[in-house]
Amino acid sequence: MNHAIFCVLAGLMLTLGLGGCASAEKRAADHNAARINTQLGLSYAERGQYGIALDKLKRAVAQDADLSTAHQGLAFVYQQTGQPELAEKHYRKALSGAPDDPALFNNFAVFLCGQNRPLEAESYFVKAARTPGYATPEAAWSNAGRCLRRSDPARAERYLREALKIRPDDRIALAEMARISYAQQQYLRTRAFLQRYDLRTQASPDLLLIAVHTEAALGDPDNAQRFAQRLVLEFPESAEAAAVAAQMP
Repeated sequence: MNHAIFCVLAGLMLTLGLGGCASAEKRAADHNAARINTQLGLSYAERGQYGIALDKLKRAVAQDADLSTAHQGLAFVYQQTGQPELAEKHYRKALSGAPDDPALFNNFAVFLCGQNRPLEAESYFVKAARTPGYATPEAAWSNAGRCLRRSDPARAERYLREALKIRPDDRIALAEMARISYAQQQYLRTRAFLQRYDLRTQASPDLLLIAVHTEAALGDPDNAQRFAQRLVLEFPESAEAAAVAAQMP
């Protein structure tokens, strides 16, 4: 499972406790049943069993319409199954029930960015990053930079640098800074960010292709060739590998 997806689900599950009290016995019972169904729904969603997850999460909101984690779970499932209108509806219901949750701000912003709404997403990323007590503000800053890289690279770079102040080895921020630097033809800076990212331990087709062109631009054909060979060997089906292979001897 995609690590980012796993983190979203794990974060939601950590917020669920199975206790709870309410003024009336039935409300308490419904509340606890909703929490149990939410936990079950998130577990099924984690395994990619979205149909069963949806059933459990719908039961949860029927039992407790104010349970934010259940609405977050529904938003996630609808997001993964290509139903953005329903996803947004439940994200907003989750926000009404948890108006101070920075992780929810970040998740909603990721959704908005995926819907090509970067300016709306930006406001939630910044809100998440600036919420006191948020455990991973660098994630929100990095996500903001990644979201704005194409539409506003200067502002994206400011956010990415905020992430790197907090966590100098943040891979998302380093990769995005390399992409921005490469697009600006700042090849020495591109090389520096790629070295900090460390392509030896984790790579992607586009970053390897950037490394090929960067090393060539800096007059190091041997390094460019090494990156090209890695690209073709590790990602043979990628468009980047096809482009490089056509130029290799």
